[in-house]
Amino acid sequence: MDETVLNKNMVDGQIKPINGMSEQLLSAFYSLNRNDFMPETLNNMSYVDKNIILENNRTILKPELIAKIALFIDLKPDENVLVLGSSTGYLSAILSHLAETVIVVEEDERLLDESEKAVKKNNINNIVFIKSGLSKGYSDQSPFNAIIIEGAVQEVPRNILEQLEEGGRLLAIIDEGEVCSGILFTKTGNKFNEQNLFNCYLPALDVFKKKNSFSF
Repeated sequence: MDETVLNKNMVDGQIKPINGMSEQLLSAFYSLNRNDFMPETLNNMSYVDKNIILENNRTILKPELIAKIALFIDLKPDENVLVLGSSTGYLSAILSHLAETVIVVEEDERLLDESEKAVKKNNINNIVFIKSGLSKGYSDQSPFNAIIIEGAVQEVPRNILEQLEEGGRLLAIIDEGEVCSGILFTKTGNKFNEQNLFNCYLPALDVFKKKNSFSF
């Protein structure tokens, strides 16, 4: 079956039913074939409704989870967003349709290379890739309107939260043992308000396992 048809079926079945999805966000998912952002060895799993665990607990997030992250971070056309962890570049590509600039930090050279190739194939020109450690964030270009950690963490490092501008928000998936919670942190002065968004199941990223952390 044609990839465009398979992609449309994925969006119609897994993403469109999510409450609150905007036409703009749906359009981004329709316009990008997810297959373009999958490793060749996993092409047959491009549209499956499940997370795909890679080496070192890196994860290709399932379409529904990508959609919820993009929905709840609620980017505006004049905003910048920092994505920590490239995975395959799919989330960043979706966000590029919503934000002015997407900055992606990735420490895994293979994931970085594959993400850049997929983005280039889709003629996206407002994503910047940076090879650096995920737990550092990217203070050189801070403050950011929004930050997303693509993958589960046990705690969010304070140094990354401090890279938000006033009123900025960070979306992280917090590993709480048997279940993970999607949490939106919003910066207000020196405080970070929390909003619980959704539950899911993911392994925690190794680089975010209770080091350099800040308790709320």
